[in-house]
Amino acid sequence: MIRCGRCFLHKSLRVVNVIVNLIGMVMIIYSLWLLKKWVDGFAQLNFSSSVIKPCRFIYTCLGIGIVLCLSTLSGNMVANCISNSTLAVYIIAICSLLLIQVGVIVTIFYKTDWESKITRYIDEHHERFKTFVLFHLFMCRIIAILALVAQINVVVVAIILWSVGGEMRIQCCISAPPNFTYSFLADNSSPVLDDREPRETTLNLYSEGIFKKSFRQWRRIQS
Repeated sequence: MIRCGRCFLHKSLRVVNVIVNLIGMVMIIYSLWLLKKWVDGFAQLNFSSSVIKPCRFIYTCLGIGIVLCLSTLSGNMVANCISNSTLAVYIIAICSLLLIQVGVIVTIFYKTDWESKITRYIDEHHERFKTFVLFHLFMCRIIAILALVAQINVVVVAIILWSVGGEMRIQCCISAPPNFTYSFLADNSSPVLDDREPRETTLNLYSEGIFKKSFRQWRRIQS
């Protein structure tokens, strides 16, 4: 039962890492698309490139997505290992990375008054673009929080696996070797061939009968 639980935890760690990897890929694609929209929008407003400073939240979202994709690579390698020390190092690294991400998200997304900064650059004649930027600022906050929740799930599964221990994973994942001593053509339901010794005795008697019959036929031909 414990071995099956360990196998389940290893598979759960793989699944959670795959989910985190998908979230990271979505964040990268979304950030690149949003950055393009930001640059195109300011190009229509006839601003210079030096004015485009409030897009730091877009770069933050892009950086978090890249970090998620890179962290899942180590997570998949750890999911295939059976060492508790490797799990401990992985847990410490992910927790440190989580603390850094929390600090960056709080500083960039929540301590900065983006609405006043965006209003400073976008006047009332471009309310549509301003609404677009503020909406996607809110979406970046939501996606960043979801990424943190997914990484916390990875840490929880890794801590549970580390506390249980992963050394016995090979024993529960490797099945017993197949037994090739039985013939595929043998009728296992036959009472004569159930054991090995009666089967050998039957084969010996059958071969002796064939030889005796052949010898008798040869004597008749000679006579």
